[in-house]
Amino acid sequence: MSESKIIEIYNQGISQVIDTIKMLSNQIKEQNSKIDKLSKDNKALNQLVKSLESQINKNSNNSSKPPSSDGFKKKTKSLRTKSGKKPGGQEGHEGTTLCLNDNPDEIEIHKVEQCTECGASLKNVSPERYIVRQIIDIPDIKVKIVEHRAEVKICPHCKSKNTASFPEEIKNTVQYGEQLKAIAVYLTQYQLIPYKRGVELIEDLFNIHLSQGSMVTFNQSCHDKLEAITNKIRNFLTSSTKAVHFDETGMYIDKKRQWLHVASNENLTYYECHEKRGKKAIDDITILPNFTGTSVHDGFKTYYKYTKCNHALCNAHILRELNGITELQGQNWAKPMKDLLLEIKKEVDLANDKHNALPLNKIQDFESKYDEILKAGFNEDYAKNVELYSKKKVKKSVSLNLLNRLSGYKDQVLAFMYDFDIPFDNNLAERDLRMAKVK
Repeated sequence: MSESKIIEIYNQGISQVIDTIKMLSNQIKEQNSKIDKLSKDNKALNQLVKSLESQINKNSNNSSKPPSSDGFKKKTKSLRTKSGKKPGGQEGHEGTTLCLNDNPDEIEIHKVEQCTECGASLKNVSPERYIVRQIIDIPDIKVKIVEHRAEVKICPHCKSKNTASFPEEIKNTVQYGEQLKAIAVYLTQYQLIPYKRGVELIEDLFNIHLSQGSMVTFNQSCHDKLEAITNKIRNFLTSSTKAVHFDETGMYIDKKRQWLHVASNENLTYYECHEKRGKKAIDDITILPNFTGTSVHDGFKTYYKYTKCNHALCNAHILRELNGITELQGQNWAKPMKDLLLEIKKEVDLANDKHNALPLNKIQDFESKYDEILKAGFNEDYAKNVELYSKKKVKKSVSLNLLNRLSGYKDQVLAFMYDFDIPFDNNLAERDLRMAKVK
């Protein structure tokens, strides 16, 4: 407003001045209201941008995402630390090489016919010694066809016809043998070769023309014959009093979303597919509902509904989450917690051959450090999100969720130092599932 305009309003009297001041005050309030709204919108946008950046920057190293989701542009970073050793065989390691076989299947003599110096004939001269070299190779593969003939005889006394019985496994006029079936199952199930390529491989190597349908039949027959063994594995795992790993992963079967569940220890692995992931599937599988040992898992909430057993959390998952909080949230407490867990693991690895648990003084020391880091973490997280947490309804930060889990499930996170039979992570179950995902 210009100086002349102000003088004009003044000359009009006190009432006009008051009205003008009120009008200007209202305009200022409106502008302040718009600025507040813009500020709130800006904060909301900043939070959204941070959330989207966090989602984009997540990978298998700093979250629970599988490596397959990383794509080609993201470089996977291992959780392993450098050992300080040089690549290759270590000092003192005995190398191995191919050894001569004492009983070769075939011996080929390369003769000396004449002297290379004077040309004299050496045909009748006995060799002084032999220099031996061997070739290990696969002989020409030839399919073996065995014909079975069952005798039919007429009794000379009563004239009745008598027919010999074929072995139980021979049911058709022409059929494939057990060894060929075993190779077909091995190629498709263990070596993960698709049926079409498996058929091509068998034809190329053995000149046997199989159909993909036959390959499927061989696998189904093998599955049926393994039922008794599968039941025994399930029963052994159920009755185990030690640690058993549990996990599950989604996969498509007949174009439908299914879940592959696994329960395993160092010696036994049990698989079962189910249309459900949660309690219905676990109840139908029957292992965890009756298990009384220690269940090692990734913290899937459904597992905690089973209270007959103890629980231990996978620290590999926790290490990845701690990486994410350091890289994506910029919080300082996560790295000391990661370093502490790895330090405890190192102590456990060193004492594993001599003891069943860490000494009490070391346990108390590690627990104290653990609690101190948690306390610092809660303080840091609150300080960085104080404005956010002041609201009535707010989603907890990723950092706070992990802090609450590390605090509430402390004994399950550190279970591996209380009992050396409990592993540091759930990698065994993850490895068990990996090949099925590849298939």
